[in-house]
Amino acid sequence: MKIRISISSLLLASTLISFSQNFYFPKKNYNDGTILSKSLPKLAEQLQESLTISWTEVSMNTKMNLALAAKQYENALIYLDSLRLPFNEDYKYGVFVPYELYAKVQNNIDDNTSFKTLLESQFTQTFTSINVPSQEIIESNAMVSVDGFKKSFETILEQRKASDTIQMKEAIQLIRMFNAYNVFKETVPTLKSVIEAYNQKTYTIETANIKVRDSSKLRAHIVRKKNGLGKRPTVFIFNIYADSIRDIGRAKFYAKKNYNCVVANTRGKSIEGKEISPFEYDGKDAHDIIDWISKQNWSNGEVGMVGGSYLGFGQWAATKQLHPALKTIMPQVAVGPGIDYPMNGNVFMSYMLRWINYVTSNRTTDYTDFSNIIKWNSIYKKWYENGASFRSLDSIEGRPNTVFQRWLDHPSYDSFWQDMVPYKADFSRIDIPVLTTTGYFDDDQMGALYYYKQHHKHDPDAEHYLIIGPYSHSGAQLYPEKEVYGYKADSVATSFNFRNRSVEWFDHILKGAPQPSFLKDKVNFQVMGTNTWYHTSSLSEMSNDTLTLYFSTTKLDANYTLSPNKSTGYIEQKVDFKDRSDAVDFKFEVLKDSITSDISNSVSYVSKPFEKPTIISGSFINSIKASINKHDVDIVIKVYELMPDGKYFSLFSASGFSTLQRASYAKDRTQRQLLYPEKKETINISTSYVTSKQVSKGSRLVVALGINKNPNWQINYGTGKDVSDETIVDANEPLIIKWYGDSFIKIPILKE
Repeated sequence: MKIRISISSLLLASTLISFSQNFYFPKKNYNDGTILSKSLPKLAEQLQESLTISWTEVSMNTKMNLALAAKQYENALIYLDSLRLPFNEDYKYGVFVPYELYAKVQNNIDDNTSFKTLLESQFTQTFTSINVPSQEIIESNAMVSVDGFKKSFETILEQRKASDTIQMKEAIQLIRMFNAYNVFKETVPTLKSVIEAYNQKTYTIETANIKVRDSSKLRAHIVRKKNGLGKRPTVFIFNIYADSIRDIGRAKFYAKKNYNCVVANTRGKSIEGKEISPFEYDGKDAHDIIDWISKQNWSNGEVGMVGGSYLGFGQWAATKQLHPALKTIMPQVAVGPGIDYPMNGNVFMSYMLRWINYVTSNRTTDYTDFSNIIKWNSIYKKWYENGASFRSLDSIEGRPNTVFQRWLDHPSYDSFWQDMVPYKADFSRIDIPVLTTTGYFDDDQMGALYYYKQHHKHDPDAEHYLIIGPYSHSGAQLYPEKEVYGYKADSVATSFNFRNRSVEWFDHILKGAPQPSFLKDKVNFQVMGTNTWYHTSSLSEMSNDTLTLYFSTTKLDANYTLSPNKSTGYIEQKVDFKDRSDAVDFKFEVLKDSITSDISNSVSYVSKPFEKPTIISGSFINSIKASINKHDVDIVIKVYELMPDGKYFSLFSASGFSTLQRASYAKDRTQRQLLYPEKKETINISTSYVTSKQVSKGSRLVVALGINKNPNWQINYGTGKDVSDETIVDANEPLIIKWYGDSFIKIPILKE
């Protein structure tokens, strides 16, 4: 949920070279480090010569590594500049710095200056001149394990030393590993010493154990800028992802902007003590930390909170018992526990176990296990193919988890979830300014907008602003990607830096600066395809018209039609829950050539072509008329723009759907109401994600209406029992669902 850029992972990622040419490289070269160092440049030159014919197909990373090994340092620096191009302007100059410094020093070293002296001079100049986000990247990578590089390099040497030849792809990997080990071995000690000296000169960095009301202690890092006297407002970040390097790096960003910054870890993190119980105690603990901050001699008694995802939730938790010192919050892509995580539409997600282990398996943050996507996909697939109960997922993974089991005991949005954040009338008492940010492709958009809607519902005059655009989960809290899941976003959206926006927001609320110019109204949204920001006073005003289309029973090639008129009858669909041959790894892309694999277990409907460019903007409303032969079903709806060139544009969320809804909770997420078998029911679903895009003339809408059945979510077998306890034994007869032709979807339109 944070941006984590590891130079080692970027430089060591395997390069897919299609050549299998062998090179003579005597095994004696592996026996001595000095001999190997002298022989590798010649090997690198041979590789360059062999690849000349297909040089354009060689990755920039490989070109840089070959140039570095061949001691062509000026070329290596040119390739490094090219490697930086895709990265965001705000932190790109922190990427690849150890390699850049190594090449610069080697290119300029002479007999009168040592490598260490020149490196220290070059790095001091670099580090003190770049911005804090880039400094964070460098600091993170200055902490990598050189011994780890050494071990990996020695493993390759052991594998190769029995042969006098080496294949091209193996030679490239050998050179990459040699460069990584050599570069970090030579640069890391100096990087650490320069960074430490800079931090000591620039900041006061302290660590405190803050006692909260039940005598639990929470670890906090406090960073303040050294120059300047007097009390200052404080930015408070409440963070479950305990990592002292990154926590302090995050705090330095705000300290440099003349704020005190406190990054506190949630209960049980960083410090031995209570059980790690995500979400459950954060509201009370945040209140007590704010109280502690307000009483420090460096505090002026005013606190603002910021942060994304879980950290966004933490801000809403803090407003449950609003402390007088808390003057504003800026929740970014805020998780709504029980709303969009660990369940969406009251359907639990498999990902929940991966995340729980991420934050509870140790007192810090288990990056290694969390990043092992292959492992987790295999666990989901094993559970799915075995047909075991969803409750057994933690046992299949090998580590029974009490948090996982406790969450599963609350499939309704009951008091367990309601107590974590403001609920109903609680929102009317939140009288501080709020700025919410989220994205069309943010999986936590549903949570972020839940808070926004509830705040305005219970306080129509709430000073609560919204920024939403074509952003991913990370893009709407830090630095927007220029390309989001394959879609090249409009430039007015990608130039929007959310860290800088947070400073402008705090300057306005906590220091009396003018309101930020980007907030022209309560709702500020970017319409994809127009390169324009739009501004309205409410979410409902994102559109001013609707297009109602019915799920017709009339066939059109392989699809059915979306029609402006109702049709009689129904389409019957059969889903066999015993069939597990369809387990595939899900990969979301905004733009696709085909959606066949995305819409399995669905019936697809297509509209007529749009006669002119049309802005679809807002949240879709679905009224599904259906009957089933069981007591419950999980409905999934996906919406695409089928463009004139034949490509599909997914309009909603990185999960790929506009709506996922357990039918028995459609009327009330707090109480399950089972369906009657064979009875035609009306299932109204108004909880779709929000989007805003100008669709092209000639484009069509494709809506896939179907049943959720895949390894990433619970399987609802329809017995009416607790879904977490159902197994494939409960599948019995296939699900038969009838989709009636008077079902409809209301599409929000913005007419200018």
